[in-house]
Parts: sequence; structure tokens; C-alpha cells
Amino acid sequence: MKTTQPRNDILTLPMHALVNKIKNKEISSQELLELQLEHISEYNPSINAVVTINEEHAHEKAMKADEALQKGKDWGPLHGLPITIKDAYEVKGITSTGGSAKWKEHIPKTDAVVADRLRKAGAIVFGKTNVPFLSRDWQTYNELFGVTNNPWDINKTPGGSSGGSAAAVSTGFSSLEVGSDIGGSIRIPAHFCGVYGLKPSYGLIPKLGHLPPPPGMLSHQNTLSVAGPIARSANDIQIALSILAGPSPLEKKGWKLDLPPARHQDIKNFRVAIWPNDPFCTVENAIADSIEELATEIGKLGATVREANPGVSLQMNDDIYWNISTPIIASGFPKSTLDTMEKLLEDSDPNDTNPRVRQARGALLKQTSWLSFNERRLRIQAMWEDFFTSFDVLICPVVFTTAFDHNHEPDMFNRTIMVDGIKRHYSEITVWPSVATLPQLPSLVIPIGQNAKGLPIGVQVIGPYLEDYTPIAFAEAIEGICSGYNPPSIVQ
Repeated sequence: MKTTQPRNDILTLPMHALVNKIKNKEISSQELLELQLEHISEYNPSINAVVTINEEHAHEKAMKADEALQKGKDWGPLHGLPITIKDAYEVKGITSTGGSAKWKEHIPKTDAVVADRLRKAGAIVFGKTNVPFLSRDWQTYNELFGVTNNPWDINKTPGGSSGGSAAAVSTGFSSLEVGSDIGGSIRIPAHFCGVYGLKPSYGLIPKLGHLPPPPGMLSHQNTLSVAGPIARSANDIQIALSILAGPSPLEKKGWKLDLPPARHQDIKNFRVAIWPNDPFCTVENAIADSIEELATEIGKLGATVREANPGVSLQMNDDIYWNISTPIIASGFPKSTLDTMEKLLEDSDPNDTNPRVRQARGALLKQTSWLSFNERRLRIQAMWEDFFTSFDVLICPVVFTTAFDHNHEPDMFNRTIMVDGIKRHYSEITVWPSVATLPQLPSLVIPIGQNAKGLPIGVQVIGPYLEDYTPIAFAEAIEGICSGYNPPSIVQ
């Protein structure tokens, strides 16, 4: 069969629409795969989101998917859908590097849990998308595959660490991706690239098979880091969550997942808190203005809207986050780096808040101190639980800026970002993402508009712990009120 619809129009449809086309035999899996490969061939040289493709295997699976449909067999909710996946996840038979040259020839013999669940739902994983080295940056580049560009402006970053994932979904290379997030690594790229991205409640989606840690390690739960979907609609996010969420292989013998349904479906029933800005980490004017405008619009439709937050200051949240997350991230640092940090602390003032000193202090934190900070984290989580008895969702910025120019200064602590004419420190990039990360809450990024330069603006919609379907339902309820996904001009 041959579709007469223009390629770019097909490939920027929501994921669920593409699956419906396959199942209704309006387009074959083989034809969709061919369109995606042609699309990647034309546009990927300027974006560099897709870094590895297993074309032979993909063609074989697509043919089998089409044959199965002809026989009346349905592989599941993603039947015959060709997709890519972040190169931080192991995929059987496809080179999986984590952005590190030391794993450039690593071809896994088993799938990461997320890849396995996507395949069992009928998807065809045909390629990998770019990441920063070991997913340790909010920009996407490494010595193996080079720099990934933002499809809205190739001079700017798509974000990181799931920058290749968000750029691929935005451009139409793939209709679904799975990212990972400890400091905004799903949400920042979704915001920068104008797509939807979910940081789910902690522990909902197993990260087993994620790189790092090194291949073969069983450690995948670390208090903060999560796996989550990136897509072009809220409905796609819901479908993906239903596929990906569930106990790990070891845990499934003892428990099963039973998430509560969304609190509401109609916008007029939602109780919405907004947190549009904060003096501790002021945001780009266009971002704060967009949140205020959205609040006004949903208020007109009957939603209860109030400026409020759970009562924890952004500064306190940031301080606890640094002390909880830095030891987790530093667990992979070489001894030479830790030795340098020890020397730095010997010569520093205990009250020094310089980001370099803060990182060293956190990286070398004693276990007893970490447990003390974790108790404070749990108390913040309890404050949020109480907050969500009065509200259903909270809307706040994803990060303090829209997509910024590439900046590959090797020392991150020397990097700055210009925001509304003011030079800001690169380390501020985790402040707003940590609002949802620290208490382990679900946070869905929704594209709501653009700034004066035409760059996408997304917002975090934070929901109650384990009530991930509530922010998703909110996003579906406001479709048509905000911009939602729009294809970048490069493919329009």
C-alpha cells in the first residue's frame, strides 16, 4: 500500500495516530519505517539526533508485523511501530554506548527493561539517539557521535541528557522515546524541543539496563533517578506509561502495580496551583508570562487557580537536592577526581556556596550526613502530600531559560547562560527540575507556547506521588488552550 499524505505530515502525527494507521491498514509498518529512514537521511545530518540504526533487523520485524496483521494477530498497543531509544539504554543486538568511547563496541545480548517492554508491546526498536558522555550534562554531545542540535535552532542545544531523544521526537524521526532523569534530563529537553516528557513517580519504571552504571551491573534504584517517556501528545504519554510502568523482574513475584485513576477529566474540576517565578532562581520573562497567561485561560474555563506552593523554599529544596543527588552522581567519579575535591575542601570555607565547592562537599558526604538530608527530603515529600489535599496539580517552570547556545567549555563551573540580558551560572539549571525530583513526584512537561525568538516554552505540571495519571489528564484537558506539540520549521 502507498499513502498519498506528505511524509512530513505523517511523521509528525502523534504516536497513537500512527499505531491506528498501521492497525487500520492505512499504512504498513514497512512503509512507515521506510518513511522514517528517508526522513532521518534528509534531516539528521543537520540535527544529529539518531546515532545508530539497525536497518536490517528493523525491516525484518516490520515485515513480520505486517504479516501478523494480515493473519488477524495483534502484537499489542504499539504493533509494528518503528521507534528509537536513548543510547543510555541497552538494546539487544544494537550498539549501546551510554555516550562513552569505552563502550563503543558494546552490543548487548539482552534488553534493558524499558526496551523489553516496548518490544513486547509491539514496537520495533530500530535505532539509538545521542546522549552526553555518561548522561552527565544538560547538553548533548560526546566524542563518539558529536553534537546534537536543537531542531528549532541548530545553533542551540536540545538539552540533555535526553537531548537526542527529544530532538528525534520533535523532528519526526521517532514518535516515542524513553529518557532518564535525575536533574531534569527528560524535562529540560522536552521543554527545549517543544514536546511532552514525563518524569514519573520514583520507582514506577525500572531502570535496569541503563548505562551508566557499567554493563552487567544490577544497581538501578538510587532514590532520585527515573526512566520516562517522551512523545508528541499527552495521550501518547499515558499509553507509554501503561506499557513501561511496573515492578522490576525481581519484584514482580511479590507485587503488582495499581495506580489510582486521574482525579478529574474536565478542566473545570481541577484545583491548580501556580508557581510562575521565584527570587531565588528567576526565570526568563517569557516563561513566567506564559505560565500567568495559561493560568488566566484555564481560570476562564472554570478551573480553580491560585498562586501557591507547599511551603518549602526553592533555596532549601535546592540545597537538600545537591546533598542528596551529588553523592549518587559522584559514585562513578574516578579516584583522581575525588582526591582533587578533598584538596579543594581543605582550603575552602565551610560556608562557601560556590558551586564547585558545593559539588565537592556533596560528593564526599558521609553516609550519616546523607541519611540526615534524606530525612529532610522525606519531610518535604510529606509537605507535598498535604499540599495535594488542597490542589490537584502545580504548574511551574521547567528551568530558568529556553534553549541556549551550545557551550562546550570543558569545565562546567565556568559556563554561563544569558537570560534576558543577564549572565547566569550554569549550575542553576537544576534548581527548578529539583522541585519535583527531590520529593519523587510525577512531573509532565507540556509545550505551551514560544518566546519572541520562536523557541518552545514548556511547563512542569507536577502531580501527587503515584498519581501520574492526574497531570496527564490535566494535559489532555487543556489541549487547544495551549500550543501543544507543533513541528519545528525545519520539517514544516
